[in-house]
Amino acid sequence: MSTRTPPRTVVAGSDSKPQSERAIAHPTRLNEVETSPDRVTWSLFVRAALLVIGIWSASALGLYFFASDFSKSGTFGDSFGVLNTLFSGLAFAGIIVSIKMQNDEMREQRKELQKQKKNALLYHRERMFLLLMDEFKKSRERRYTIVDVRLVINDCLGYNAAISTDEYSPVASLLDEVESVLSGARIETPLLQTFSRRIFRHEICEVFIKTFHQAAESVKKFDQASRGEYYDIVCNSMSDPEEALLFLCFVARCGVQTPQNPQAMKLRESFDEIKDKLV
Repeated sequence: MSTRTPPRTVVAGSDSKPQSERAIAHPTRLNEVETSPDRVTWSLFVRAALLVIGIWSASALGLYFFASDFSKSGTFGDSFGVLNTLFSGLAFAGIIVSIKMQNDEMREQRKELQKQKKNALLYHRERMFLLLMDEFKKSRERRYTIVDVRLVINDCLGYNAAISTDEYSPVASLLDEVESVLSGARIETPLLQTFSRRIFRHEICEVFIKTFHQAAESVKKFDQASRGEYYDIVCNSMSDPEEALLFLCFVARCGVQTPQNPQAMKLRESFDEIKDKLV
């Protein structure tokens, strides 16, 4: 008994090509889609050229076959001089409009370039600020404590608690001079002058003070509205004793003008909190 193979049913409209043939034919259709805009452009150009040539040929043939007296035809053609002037004026107006549109486009491009330049400058400043913050954090192995600040003050004022026979420390006198300067009293400040000469060359905090100064100066390059936020980032990376030490540096350098410095007054809060613990 023979077995018949059922006939293959082909649905009308279905693609009977193998998958490989369809895959090969697919890139060809993509190329046709990609080149179609160029074909449309050239087709429009050819059509417009043929239309202009056809109108010109029709007018020439019309004059040749229907004009019996060319002198009268010339006079009749001269009557269209007003229209020529009109179309010339319209063409000139179109040129002015196109120039205006080009200027507007160039203005928008300049605005976009300025915006990109501003964003690039802001990115560069933020990157430099972050690098300075990294250096600022690396400028000390650990955050300074009250003991460290007291040690730095004693070193700058020439007092060594380890070998001194008396119990007197110049820290209290230095703090009294600071309070007098902040209150506006005009008194001699020999301890502050000595502290100012030596603190910026102290081996423990020399790099710390310099990197803070660089970070604070980089904050001034930002917009006025965002300077406070960046300066808060600098202050939040420090401990209260470190802020108090920097405030003493401000007083030693700026004197009675310290209250006019917003950065210094930002550090004064920490100084007021720990000044009693420094004695």
